[in-house]
Amino acid sequence: MFKNLMLYRLGADWPTTAAQLEEALANEPFSPCGATQQKSSGWVPPRGHEHGALVETVAGQWIARLAIETKAVPGDAVRSKTQEAIDEIERTTGRKPGKKEARDIRDDALLALLPQAFPRRSQVTLWIDPENRWLVLDASAQGKADEIITSLSRVSGQGFSVSLLQTKHSPQGAMSAWLAAESADELPDAFHVERECELKGSGEQPAVVKFTRHDLATDEVRQHIREGKLPTKLALGWQGRVSFTLTETLQLKKIAFQEGVFEEGTQDKDEDRFDADVALATGELGALIPALIEALGGESEPGDLGANANFTPAAPSAPASGAATLGALAPTPVADDEDPPF
Repeated sequence: MFKNLMLYRLGADWPTTAAQLEEALANEPFSPCGATQQKSSGWVPPRGHEHGALVETVAGQWIARLAIETKAVPGDAVRSKTQEAIDEIERTTGRKPGKKEARDIRDDALLALLPQAFPRRSQVTLWIDPENRWLVLDASAQGKADEIITSLSRVSGQGFSVSLLQTKHSPQGAMSAWLAAESADELPDAFHVERECELKGSGEQPAVVKFTRHDLATDEVRQHIREGKLPTKLALGWQGRVSFTLTETLQLKKIAFQEGVFEEGTQDKDEDRFDADVALATGELGALIPALIEALGGESEPGDLGANANFTPAAPSAPASGAATLGALAPTPVADDEDPPF
């Protein structure tokens, strides 16, 4: 199931059929790291069948999956092997290698040790809603999101546009208002505040207050808001069916479907289970996302001066998320989080 969501808006020039996307992804299939390769990424069949389709269509939704494999060599091992080589040069020639030569020696040491490193593989699930033009990534780390966006840029060949989904009210401002509310009637319909949040102050060494398994409708929490601490994370529930943590950057984390949501429509066969789970998950989340967007004032266009504007005097607004094209989002190091597949 989806555990984390990052939300993007696809440009109008995105492939109009799953077959077109399948053809594009086939340009970059996954292959494991070579002996001296530190990282490899590529597309794999989301159903898990060898030589299966790279794009699955379930209930009108497109599902794809990127595999990322990395190999890491402990720094101590690299330093030790590097020092051995430097000591040997000094012993045999009587000179000490310069900085450039020492860097080359270190690179050689890394290449020599890489074949002995164990690979670690993770997967990132991509969900495209072609009707709403949403690109949704099951990723909790920005590095993995950048990895998949950059791969899409490479395989597309045309730089199809994509931008972070933006709302007229900032998530941080909205969360501040919900926590400062004196009554549950002031909260958006279908949502309720659960029992976890993180508040952060300002300054070079900001104070951080975390509440876990704690009633948040209290004067203590409201006092923190009045003092200027802003929520960076807030646990929410939606219609008693889905719980999640909303972040200040409009990410949904720790998604959990409540008991009973997946009981209907699941079968024993793996293939039937994949279809049923995808249909149910995208059905639930496909209703939650627009409800959340509406609770945040509706969606705004990239570059709209009102994007992520604060709507409560209780706290200043968060910075607006910027729009970008596929080719403009460069990859960053992949974090060691694990994003579970379906």
